[in-house]
Amino acid sequence: MTRQDQEPSNASPLDTELMLQTREGDASAFEQIYSRHYRKVLNFFFAMSRDAGLAADLCHETFLRIWKFRGRYAATGPFVAYLFAFARNIWFEKRRSLSRFAMQGYRVAQSEWDECADSGPLGNPADALDRAELGEAIERAIDGLPDDQRMAFVLRTVEGLSLEEIAAVMMCPVNTVRSRRILAVRKLRSSLRRLFASRVSSHSKVL
Repeated sequence: MTRQDQEPSNASPLDTELMLQTREGDASAFEQIYSRHYRKVLNFFFAMSRDAGLAADLCHETFLRIWKFRGRYAATGPFVAYLFAFARNIWFEKRRSLSRFAMQGYRVAQSEWDECADSGPLGNPADALDRAELGEAIERAIDGLPDDQRMAFVLRTVEGLSLEEIAAVMMCPVNTVRSRRILAVRKLRSSLRRLFASRVSSHSKVL
């Protein structure tokens, strides 16, 4: 049982129980699922697209599709994997027609920033770049990742899913998820080091 499906302290229904009720046409159960998970799905699409309006549209489409196909639900795995499988499919359907707009930030845990800004020969980029600049650099690097690596990184780092849950969402082995995320982190580190090296070089010229 995953953290999302564990019984909350206030004894509210499990996600799987709510989805089973939804399968039978219980709209109030579906509303609870929507309230619990809307922000997670919205953040996923925003992290993937950098377009707030598009993220809202795709999030809405995700829940509409879950309701439409509610009769096919079977509680055979973590609900979060079921939820993000819909989101993943919708993202892949839409990605070719996406246009990129101005980047906007999203929250990432401090430990994840630190991992991406791991020290290199010139030191740790996080020590030389301010928080805003570091965030913008990581976001630009994330935009340049292949979709499979970006999705693995976003689901793990932004959404906090386990490797097993991500594997269920992306329909691939856990080791593949791990490899994709490692590649993503390495590329992010490389991008930050290049930026840091450029900053050091410019500073040296001024001196």
